[in-house]
Amino acid sequence: MHTRRLLFVLLIAVLVLPTLAIVPFAGAQEGPPQVGLRPDAPPYALHGPYWVGNRELVIEPESERPLPLTVWYPALNPAEEEEAITYVYGAIGNAINEATPDGNNGPYPLIIYVHPASSLRIAAVYLGEHLASWGFVVMAVNYADNQDTTDPSFQMYSTVYSRPRDVVRQIDYADWLNRAGQGLDGMIDTERVAIMGHDWGGYTAYAASGAQIDNEWFNRMPVEHPEACIMPVEMGGGNWCALIFLNHQEKIAELAGLENVPDRLWPSWGDPRIDAMIGFAPDGYGFGPEGLKGVTVPVMLMTGSQDRFNPPEVNVHQPYEFVGSTEKSKVVFEGGDHMMFANNCGAVPWLVDLGLFWGCSDPVWDMDRAHDLINHFATAFFLATLKDDAEAAAALAPDAVQFPGVTYEVQGF
Repeated sequence: MHTRRLLFVLLIAVLVLPTLAIVPFAGAQEGPPQVGLRPDAPPYALHGPYWVGNRELVIEPESERPLPLTVWYPALNPAEEEEAITYVYGAIGNAINEATPDGNNGPYPLIIYVHPASSLRIAAVYLGEHLASWGFVVMAVNYADNQDTTDPSFQMYSTVYSRPRDVVRQIDYADWLNRAGQGLDGMIDTERVAIMGHDWGGYTAYAASGAQIDNEWFNRMPVEHPEACIMPVEMGGGNWCALIFLNHQEKIAELAGLENVPDRLWPSWGDPRIDAMIGFAPDGYGFGPEGLKGVTVPVMLMTGSQDRFNPPEVNVHQPYEFVGSTEKSKVVFEGGDHMMFANNCGAVPWLVDLGLFWGCSDPVWDMDRAHDLINHFATAFFLATLKDDAEAAAALAPDAVQFPGVTYEVQGF
């Protein structure tokens, strides 16, 4: 009897649900479709209530180091145009170019996205777009170490200092943009600011949030954790610790205006305006227990358990223990690798054409599923920490996170 009833219910559902899907719900509010990348997307992976606008700008275009900038923001869309865009460098995304900003509910908290080493500001357009749909202004610049540099004298080590300082420039620019009559007036709340970064962008997020390089700790890495220093063959191999820091400390000290290389802790290059940070497979091995005490803002760290570029032990697990934050969470995608946090190959098809499929895919995870989860965690975290959203904070509580393939640790939520 129960089996027959179940079959009858399923039959009715098959017949009725397609009809419901095409009949608008009476009284439904206008706005973007509330969908995720997959039908099983968790709540904060669904498109937020705002349409997404995009603009391309340049910070200090006449300076020695202009910063090309992409901005995503909540937008108006009275004609209900499709969110479809081709960004610089041919990245394909879901936003409306030069859409009218939605100033009705602003100002919106600011989030700085920091791209990986040898990458570009369009490295994770899915994430910038998604956060804008939930009521944030997201800014991403090309840092000096991207593939667009034309300076033959450029050396990678300079970004140890220049990247955190460029974060300061971005927040200053956002403050100016908010009142400069450039079309985004009143849109950006620079009293509520967060930073998020992938790979070397994660180093930048740590440093901009107050972490200090620890010479003693950093010098131990090649001996105690050589896996943290050796780059995979896809990236050309070589010793990353030496390339980025250990062989160039005097030059970095000079760039930073220091008379000598510090005996142990380098100065903090953090910006006190930053209120929260997320690191995606971050470079975190150079700070150590003492250097990470300076990070006291809420922190979320995400990683793949099989990350070959930035092994989780010294880049995520240890930093998670060492940061001085009372609110922190750690998301581990079991079996995941380093590039799961980047665009999928559909957004950057030219990577596949160049034979770089590894740069927009993951050996284990379906990228849409990974991105839905990344969007969910990041959105809930920023809503909770920048907007005091209690419901979003509850979604980060231990009992609320029950996703297959995800190991989760949290404190303070």
